[in-house]
Formats: sequence, C-alpha cells, structure tokens
Amino acid sequence: MKIIETSGGFPLNTHRHPWLLIILALVAIIIPTTLVEANEESERVAAIARASESVVSVRTYRQNRNKPGIGAGVIINANGYILTNAHVVKGGKQIKVQLKNKKTFEAKIHKIASDKDLAIIKIGASSLPVAKIGNSDHLRVGQTVIAIGDPLGFTGTVTQGMISGLGRNIETKGIKYQNLIQTDAAINPGSSGGALLNSRGELIGINALVYTGPANGYDKAQGLGFAIPIKSAFDVAQQLISSDSSSSDESSNYISDSNGRPWLGLSGATLTSEKAKDFDIKLASGVFVTQVVEGSPANRANIKPGDTISAFNGKTINSVNAMLHELARCHAGDKIKLTVWRRNKKFIVSITLDAQ
Repeated sequence: MKIIETSGGFPLNTHRHPWLLIILALVAIIIPTTLVEANEESERVAAIARASESVVSVRTYRQNRNKPGIGAGVIINANGYILTNAHVVKGGKQIKVQLKNKKTFEAKIHKIASDKDLAIIKIGASSLPVAKIGNSDHLRVGQTVIAIGDPLGFTGTVTQGMISGLGRNIETKGIKYQNLIQTDAAINPGSSGGALLNSRGELIGINALVYTGPANGYDKAQGLGFAIPIKSAFDVAQQLISSDSSSSDESSNYISDSNGRPWLGLSGATLTSEKAKDFDIKLASGVFVTQVVEGSPANRANIKPGDTISAFNGKTINSVNAMLHELARCHAGDKIKLTVWRRNKKFIVSITLDAQ
C-alpha cells in the first residue's frame, strides 16, 4: 500500500483512492504549463509596450480635402526621422505626427521613393525612442506577428495574427510591390506605414496595404494584409535619409564607373556634421555608404549601407570626389584596402575591383 504525505502532514492512502494519483499528476502538468503561458503573455505584452513607443500617428492634410488622410509611421532614427508609406504622405500640404506620449509635431517630407511606396518624414525632435530592427530574411509561414497602426483613426491599435505567406508580388494603384509579407493580422485603412513586429517586439515589416482582390472580381476578400519586409524598407530608408531633402532625385553618387573601368559597386554621400549627428558617427569626415549593389566587390566584402569609409589604401578620404579620384587611379583586378567604420568600430577590408 502506497502512502503519500500531504504538505499539511496528513497521509493519503492512494491504494484506496487511486484517483488521487490522477489528480496530483494533472496538477503537476497544468500548473507549470499555466505559469509558462502567463510568462509568455507577460513578455509579449511588455514587448508590444516597448515597440509601440516608436510607432506614431500620421495625419496628412491635402488640398481640397475636408478630412486628413490617416496613417502611421515608425521612428527609425532618434533625431526625428520617421519611416512610412509614400501613399500616406504624398501630396500633403500639412503633415502632423503624434507620438505615443500625445506630443504633436509638424512634419516635413524629407524624401519619397514612390516606386517602393516608402517615404521618410522628419519632425523637429531628438532623443526619440527608436524601433528595434528585426531580421526579415528568416521569417516562416505560421510565425506569430503583431501589427500596430491607426486603422480608421483608432490610434495605436494592436492586432495579432500569423505570417500567411512570403514573397508575394502585387500590382495595385500603379505600384508594383515585390516580396511582400502576407499576414492575417488585421490591417485596414489607416494601418499603412505602421509596424509589423515579431513576438519579441522587433520590427520585421512596414504595413503597406490590405488587398481585396482585382477590381473585376473578388472585391470582398478579407484577411489579406501585406507588409514590406524591413530589410528592403530599411535599406531604402537609409538612402532616403542620406540624400538631399531639397532634391527630388532619389539617386546618390555611385562609387563606380563604366566602360571597363574599375568598379566598386556602392553609392555614398560625403559625411557631413549633420549626418554624423543623425547616425551617431564619431568621425569628422568620410564617405557614408547609402547603397551596395548585390554581387558587387563591395557586397562581397560585406560593406553595408550605413557604413562609413574613412580611408582608401591608407589614405584619408573626406568626400565622394576624393574617393572617386583614388578609384580612378586603379585598374580592374587591382586589390585595394578600405578602412570602414560600423557602429563606431573600425575594420579594414580587402577588395578586388571588378570591371563595370
């Protein structure tokens, strides 16, 4: 006969009462599971609270419109740079941004990439909470995601769903969207420009559209929300931030050449004190990398947008023109060394130049 002593010191005869073993076994299973679920929920709620600090409400006032356009945006730079969709702010005569703490600012369009449906707007503020950038390269169908935005003007709405599909291509309203994340997390008018997060609260996409089907067919489709992966969105954002806001041209100075001359395969801008401050770069001069061509010598050397190049073969460079001058002295097939800074850490890369 088996005797079990309870915490109160009273013996229980499990031979006469076998159901006690069943109850005790169930309790041993249920309590830990409940604690784990409660802990996971607590962590998710905390992650959403942190992430929502970097999501803003955007209201765009256009000429001859009685009501403002509704959208959202994500702070990606502490000095007031906000990433949103181009269609949220394009054509706006006045743009107002409200932070999570209810502070309101007038925003200016810094730069727009219409073909990517992305834009950077800027407000006059500093030390802002910045979104934690996640990895959109390793997403999986079925993965839990969270959307934050302003659907129909309901500020800071949070919805949860899963990744329903990856690599979706959609053409609508003159824009060819490519490689979109499909989700069943509720996305509605006003959600555009908001954040798509993973369960850790990391930004993995920019909510872009809800698709109801082609105009001549399935116009009542539901649950088809789409977001631009953060990897491509953030690369575009860095290019837009680094480019001159007074210019309508979205291109930068390419550090490359044609006609068989040496090719490095990156574009950049001369590092200014303003750019250094915006990106917290502890350098006085150099070339700020804005784009790297896939498969190029620079790409193979692991140079990334946001890096700063301070020297070419040991010679200090302080502008794009200076770097082009050094490059012009080389030939295709030459090996060069670049001094590169990333997050204020220096490293040197060796690169074999290609011919364009």
